[in-house]
Amino acid sequence: MERQIFINEMQARFNLRKPRSEKPTNLYLVCRINNKQVKLSTGVKIYPDHWNEKRQEAYISVRLSEIDNINNTIVNKKITKLKEYFIEFKHYLCMHPDEIGESMKLLKQHIYKDRMKKELQKPATFIMKQIIEAKTCAESSKKQYRSNIDKFERFLKENEIPNTWESMNLDTINRYQKQIIKENPLHPHNTLRNIIKGTIFNLLGIADKRLDIPFKWSDSNLNSFEFVKDKSNKELADNKKVSLTEEQLNKFYKHIITGTERQIKKYTEIRDLFILQCLVGQRIGDMQKFFNGDNEMDEEAGTISIIQQKTKARAIIPLLPLAKEIISKYENKELLYYKERKSIVNEALKEVAEQAGLDEPITYEENGIKQTQPLYKLLHTHTARHTFITILCRKGIPKETVIIATGHEDTKMIDKVYSHLNSKDKAKKVSNAFKSLNNGIFNMGKVETYSLNETKPMNDVTNNITFDTLLDTQFFVSKINKAVELQSQVGHLKNGKLCSYDNEITSLVSEIEKFSQSST
Repeated sequence: MERQIFINEMQARFNLRKPRSEKPTNLYLVCRINNKQVKLSTGVKIYPDHWNEKRQEAYISVRLSEIDNINNTIVNKKITKLKEYFIEFKHYLCMHPDEIGESMKLLKQHIYKDRMKKELQKPATFIMKQIIEAKTCAESSKKQYRSNIDKFERFLKENEIPNTWESMNLDTINRYQKQIIKENPLHPHNTLRNIIKGTIFNLLGIADKRLDIPFKWSDSNLNSFEFVKDKSNKELADNKKVSLTEEQLNKFYKHIITGTERQIKKYTEIRDLFILQCLVGQRIGDMQKFFNGDNEMDEEAGTISIIQQKTKARAIIPLLPLAKEIISKYENKELLYYKERKSIVNEALKEVAEQAGLDEPITYEENGIKQTQPLYKLLHTHTARHTFITILCRKGIPKETVIIATGHEDTKMIDKVYSHLNSKDKAKKVSNAFKSLNNGIFNMGKVETYSLNETKPMNDVTNNITFDTLLDTQFFVSKINKAVELQSQVGHLKNGKLCSYDNEITSLVSEIEKFSQSST
């Protein structure tokens, strides 16, 4: 049913934010649009006892000081101007009734027109940098954003493209993509996505939502932008995203570092913290939390948890013996070298990894060109997080369990790691799956078994304790402890009724059985 709208009945008033304050308080324009109250900042302040509520204006009086009268005059001029803008807004709606659904947006455009004019006079990249500073992200991320906008700003200047919001369009970004490819012919795709998608499009998306910025994504035609396709073989391209194996981690940790006293201290810390990062799967910005007490230990479950700096998510990590050893070694000590100055840390990491002999050749493809590099040259701090996730994926630990440790909101990133498993990993998975088929032509042979009368070959059990084994143990201990804890409890109240934990216990047992079967 169509509803009636009486635009002339729309009224605007001015209210104080804190009417009882003894200090100057913000003045708001208040009105109702589509049965919703709207409060818009006027950008001026006033002492509450200088405000005439009935006349909707500030007092001007000989009883006030000269500076108070000056301030109040500014308030009254602002009120007069905003009243005019509000009348213009109502007139616009009368002339364009088909746009009444956009009343809220139109009101803001009219009320903030002066501010938008000022923003038009400022370079677009200047406003982008202001948006960066207002972001709630790590300083290292802001530094990367600033660097990318500086590069974009130089491109605009060198190509004599106006640094305006009007220039933030498909033609400009297409030209910038060509420039990036020209400057990075061997590996442009990561750079393209980092600068264009990760920074420029990110900031333009925020600008599009701000009514004080004269930019509309829908008018920019940027939805039609397409990244130049990477012609590389996908599997070979993924090879550059290296991860270390358990054997390589052991080799790296046992390596005796040589050099000057300062080099030994520096390389040892970087090596140790990188190994720890591989064992806990966290970002470099969160590593200090394992030593400064900014964490929670659960001795019973054998876990340690932290609140991640980047996402504010809680990560609950199984605490492996080697991880405990490294944490104890650096506990209550300030990290001197393994910090967020990633370029410096990454360079040192490559040097110490080369010392340790992590030089296996890695062949990958970039922009259709095959390249081979020693493993150590492809290492960086984020390799550790990728290593942690990859080892868990290879072991078949459920994705839903992995994200508890990594702090991811969903399994999308874990899915990517699963898809990056190399040919040997995939061959092992399919082989193990087919070995379970013991009937007909698909029989690949039974797994070796021993009868009760046969003697099973004896092995030194310590030789079989691997990183994967420890992860299995940690998983079982955590789930079993939880089941025992629930079994010992009477129950819980739900809708006023006492309910048992039978369903939860059954679910835990099922999860343990399922995981046990996948690990055999």
